[in-house]
Amino acid sequence: MLWFPCFFAAGFAVLGLQAFAHPAPHGIEVGLVAPAEQSDFPELPAGIDLIGVEDPVQARALVASGALAAATDGAELLLASAASSTRAGYLEDLFAETSPQPLTVVDVNPLPQGDASGTGLFFYALPNLLVGLIVSIVLLQAGPWPIGKKAAVILAAGLFSAVFSFAVAASLHAIPPDLRLLGYALLLTQTIGWLTTAAALYARRLFMPLAMTFVLILGIPSSGATVNADMLPSGVRWIGRWHPFAQFISLVRADVYLDASSGRPLAILLSWAALGAVLLILRALREKRSVLGISVHARPVGI
Repeated sequence: MLWFPCFFAAGFAVLGLQAFAHPAPHGIEVGLVAPAEQSDFPELPAGIDLIGVEDPVQARALVASGALAAATDGAELLLASAASSTRAGYLEDLFAETSPQPLTVVDVNPLPQGDASGTGLFFYALPNLLVGLIVSIVLLQAGPWPIGKKAAVILAAGLFSAVFSFAVAASLHAIPPDLRLLGYALLLTQTIGWLTTAAALYARRLFMPLAMTFVLILGIPSSGATVNADMLPSGVRWIGRWHPFAQFISLVRADVYLDASSGRPLAILLSWAALGAVLLILRALREKRSVLGISVHARPVGI
């Protein structure tokens, strides 16, 4: 009875604290515009890569789209809090310590005005992540409901979560009022709902450990929603490269916040959704064959 509660506490503490308490820069690219040179910043730590950029206009565009984490010409430091407010704050402090002269910080792509803490996207995404898991737990009480009926419940709960969370977050100006967020949130709810409901059908007694480990222990620390992926430890960063929640965050940031390429995260999220759908369809076919088998073998009772 105690093994999973203890495992959950230990796993979430280890992954969570590694992700949130000890940023580990990895491949953070910062543009250099003349007259700034690499020799001006000899004290930058490993994991910060300085990249030459031709002119200030190009540097601003690359930072605004998230292609570069920052850029500097030695007088200004260009950042984009929309790409990651945690990373922007980290780089601002880092360059304040290592730059040979004070830099003027310019946020070329700021967060929505209601997202003062930089966590608006995370708390918009969180209920849409959890609703699928919660529905799959509730459906355990439904017993032998057909798969189609369970899918309808997952869809209804997902629609409510996507619409309600969007309405609240947009009204508070915590996220952009972009209707694409509704579709992406609904996709996340269905993906997690289908996967965890399939886990309940196939794994049975191991459902709760599997589902909660996948959704919570692995999903939240690796999401990149509060600490960007290029600041996570390597193991946590690797999880985020394939986890559906991390790919949802990457998709929303790229498509809505940064107007950048979103093909990879969308493809991965759709692949997870397809896996959940296939598992449920196979289960539905199995149940249908079972019912047909009972009907074929049934014999009328003679008088």
